[in-house]
This record gives sequence, structure tokens and C-alpha cells, in this order.
Amino acid sequence: MAQDLPKDRTTAPAGSPDGGPQWEAAVRERELAILADISTRLHGEEDVQRILDSTLEALLEGLGLATAWVFLDDEKDHKLRLAAHRGVSPAYLDAVRAHGLGECLCREVLASGHGLQARNTTECPRMPMIGAGLGQPVAHGCVPLAFNGMSRGVLNVAARPGATFEPAELRFLETVGRQLCLAVEGARHLKAERLHNQEARALAALNKGIGESLDPEAVLAAVGRTALEIVRVDRVHILLGSDPRQLTVAHLAGLPHPELRRGQVLDLTALGESLHRRALEEQVRLDTEDWARDDRVNKDIARRWAGAAALILPLVARKATLGLLVLTCASPHRWTEDQVDVAEALASQASVALENARLYDKARRAYRELNEAQARIIQSEKMAVVGTFASGLAHEVRNPLNSIALQLSILERRVAPLPVGVAGEIKELVGVIREEVKRLDNLVGDFLQFSRSNRVQYRPASLDALLDEVTRLLRPEARAAGVTVRRERVGEPIPDLRVDPEKIKQVAINLLQNAIEAMPGGGVATVESGLVDGRAVMVVRDTGPGLPEGLDVFQLFVTTKAQGTGLGLSIAQQIVLEHGGEIAAASEPGKGATFTVSLPVERPDEAAGDEA
Repeated sequence: MAQDLPKDRTTAPAGSPDGGPQWEAAVRERELAILADISTRLHGEEDVQRILDSTLEALLEGLGLATAWVFLDDEKDHKLRLAAHRGVSPAYLDAVRAHGLGECLCREVLASGHGLQARNTTECPRMPMIGAGLGQPVAHGCVPLAFNGMSRGVLNVAARPGATFEPAELRFLETVGRQLCLAVEGARHLKAERLHNQEARALAALNKGIGESLDPEAVLAAVGRTALEIVRVDRVHILLGSDPRQLTVAHLAGLPHPELRRGQVLDLTALGESLHRRALEEQVRLDTEDWARDDRVNKDIARRWAGAAALILPLVARKATLGLLVLTCASPHRWTEDQVDVAEALASQASVALENARLYDKARRAYRELNEAQARIIQSEKMAVVGTFASGLAHEVRNPLNSIALQLSILERRVAPLPVGVAGEIKELVGVIREEVKRLDNLVGDFLQFSRSNRVQYRPASLDALLDEVTRLLRPEARAAGVTVRRERVGEPIPDLRVDPEKIKQVAINLLQNAIEAMPGGGVATVESGLVDGRAVMVVRDTGPGLPEGLDVFQLFVTTKAQGTGLGLSIAQQIVLEHGGEIAAASEPGKGATFTVSLPVERPDEAAGDEA
């Protein structure tokens, strides 16, 4: 090609013979000018694609040629992929993209690290279709993009029709290939360094966020946020559980998911989603670059979930499967080694954090249950003391009360013959004494409830039916006080419970009567029941003034009523505890009070017998 040296690029004197010293000097000067131009264009450039495009433009302009293209070696599957091109025919581009390179010099050049020239279709089967707008094949030089003995790709430059490259020209193209390789590697390393720094900062932030919180919700949010930032995906969803038939959607981040919702329970087996199920069951990372082209993937799920590419990573701690971390892109995407490494590190961090949060939550629940058990023991001991005291009280107090009531009856008969004014005054005093005797007798009766609270007779009963009966029983009393009683169902229907019906009925009566009495000016009392979170729940709420802040209404002798004894709710609590349940009060000033009773569907001590 020396004879084709462009006249506007040479400095050779007029009339210098081709191939002479002056001509050679002009060629060297032109090559140095091309290298300088490339160096200027690439200075400070960090984008690989722009580096490739700028190099091809400078090289073709300098040589006065029209066609060049670059293949880069894919680090993932070690296939040559077309990375940049100028002047290449659409037919050649389509063929390479659809069917790959086929057998040609490019692979040999990449493996050997030495430049070669394709002169015929034997050396390059697609030679006739390479140049755009040409009706004849053209030779082309193929040189490696090599540095330190490692080839990163190949550079191809087409000669003019009917011409070939001289060995010196191939060596120049190899020099360009080395320069291009250095620029590409430098950009890649700089990008990787920045990415690693960014990932390190993000992972440090994740570790800090996780380390400062043992709340599973905070951990999930930190994982989702970090995955979006450093892996650069469109969506993140975290599924918790080890059974593929029952996975809970615990967290969603990124673009709104077209189908999944937080708290939703998935059955991967029923859905036919084998990729997720395999990752969960085998504890292996699985990925796909295009779900529509991947035979392992359920195409219907891929379409419904709008996920063209995905990384599916198991969350594993102490060899136990906790769930899945799923990262998806809305369009096909090739996962880089850096993305996979970061995603695996993220899944590992998330697994440890979730396991720590789970253990902490388990310990916290155990501590709370221990405190509640201790409170129940203390309460039971208090009730036992009160029960013993009540038994004696019934004998020591009720006999004198009965005697007083008898003497009052005799006194009423004795004062009858007296003048009306005197008799009326004495009868009024007798009435006051009789009311106080009655109040004392009721007080003794309340105390006696404690002595009998541990005599619980269990048998199957419908909680809904018991509450229906209590509602009917107290509705006339409520109507007289201007209170509307509403009966409602919540959650799922409650199966028959093994309870003491009379005692549970007593609890319901106490709560509903308290609600009615809390609204002397009228209001609404609501009685609800249903199966919530696997437990039978009874709720009684009112629209009264609410409870005083900080008041423990379940303590003995604590009451908000002017004439109350402070025993009713303590009795109700004792009955509920005897049934293995819980009772709680909630209130907002001016917005009424809510009492919630939660009972187990099956008694923990049911195997011990029907009587406690």
C-alpha cells in the first residue's frame, strides 16, 4: 500500500520514488502523526466505547481508508463480541450478531498475539460482505489488542480494493492495537476502581445500617436500597422462608412490581417457577440474562413479572435457608463478574444480619414470655392469697351482715307504731344501712370469685355464641342508659374452644357492663370476635371518655368508678390467664377504651385432662 500514500499526508519531496528513503521517512512521519492524533483524542477519556470509536476514526482518517472494526474478548464466556465499527456493511453486522464470527483469522490472532492478513475467503469466509458499498472482496489486516502478553481483542482494518498491507504496515497496526489496548485497559481499571470504591462505601453503609439495627424491617430496607445503588438493577424483591410452597414477600424496592405485594405468600410449586425453587432448595446462585430465551424459566411468570434478566441468590445462615434475594432488570442484561460478586457479598451480609435479627427477636420474645410468665405466677400467688382471705371473709363477714339485715327487719317492724314523722326518719336511716349492707355483701361476693377462679371446668364451647348471648342479655340495660350495642365479626370464624363457658361469659359481661357504665350520657359499645393470627380474639370497645393515662386497671382495687371495688377486671384477668390467654387495655383520651382478650385455639395443657 506504500504506493497509495495519501498526497495530503506525506511530506516526501515531489518526485521522490516510491519506497525510497524520503518516502519511508514520510510514511513514518504519517504513522507518528496518527499515533499522536489517537493519543490526543484518548487523553483523559474513560469510556471504553468512546475510546474505540475515536481510535477507529483517527486511524481511518490518517490512513485514508474507510473500513475498520474491533472485537473484544468477553471476560465471562471468552467469546469475541463486536465492540466498534466504521464502514462495515449491514449484512456483515447482521451475520456476526446472529451467528458469531465462525472460522476466521480473528481467533487465531487472539490466541497467538501476532497480526495476520486475510486475503481470501478461506482465511475469512465473510470477506465478500465486509465493506459497505463494495462489490468485491477486500483484504484486511487483523492485529491483536495485546499488552504484557495478554490479548484483549482484535483490530481489523480493510485495505483498499485490490491492495494488501505490507509487513511494516501490519507492524504499525499492531502498534495501534497496543495503544488501543492500553487505553481500554486503563479505562476499565479506572472504572473498576471507582466501582469498587463505590461498592465499598455502599457496603460499609449497609454494614453500619445493619449493625446499628436488629430490626428485620430495617435490615430488609437497607439491603434493598443498597442493591439498587451498587448492582444497578431495576427491581429488588426479598422472599423469606425455606418452603418453596410458602414464601413471604418480605420487601420490594425499585420499580413497582406488576404482581407481587408485600406480605403476599407465594407457592413456587403451584406457580411452576423452577428457577427460584432450585435456588432455594439447592442453596445455589442462579442467573439469567434473558428470561424469554432461557429454557429453565417459566415464560408466563417472566412476562407477568416483567423481569427480562435476573440474579437469584439464596439467603443462607448457619446452613439454614432463610429465603431469596432476587435482583431483576426490565430488559435483557449481561451480568458482569463485579455485579455477581457484589450481589453475592450483599446476600451473604443480608443473611447474617437477618439471622442475627431473628435470633435477637427470638431472645426478645423469650424474655417477654418469661416476664409474662413471672407476672402470671405473681398474679396467681396474689390471687391465691386473696382467695384464701375471701374464703375466711365469707364466713366472718357475711354472718354478721345477715344478722344486721335481720335486726334491721325487726327494727322496721318495731318503729311502725311510732308517729309518722319519727317512723319515717328511722325507716330512712334503716334504708341507708340496708344499702350499705348490700354493698358489703356484693364486695364479699366479688372476693369469693377469687377463691373459685381456679376451679375451671373445660368443655367445648362457641365463643361467638357466648358473646351473642351476653349481647342479648345486656342490650336492655344498655338501651336504658342510651347506649347502642353492636355485635361484629372480624377475621376468620372461630372453631369451638375448650373453655369454661360460664367464666368466659363472666369476663364478657364484666367488659361490656364496664363499657356501658363508662358512657352515662349514651354512646356505642362494640363487641367483636374472630380468629386473628391463629388465636381467638374478643374485643369490647366503647366511645366513652377513655382510661386515665398510666392507670393499670387490672391491679387489685384499682377502679375508675365512684362506687367500684376494683375487683372486676382483676377477676377477668385471672380467668383469662387461667385459660392460657391474654387481656389488654388500650385507650385514647376522649376516644373511648378498647379491651382485647386473646385465647389460644387449643389449651397448652389440654393433654393433662379436662379439669384444672
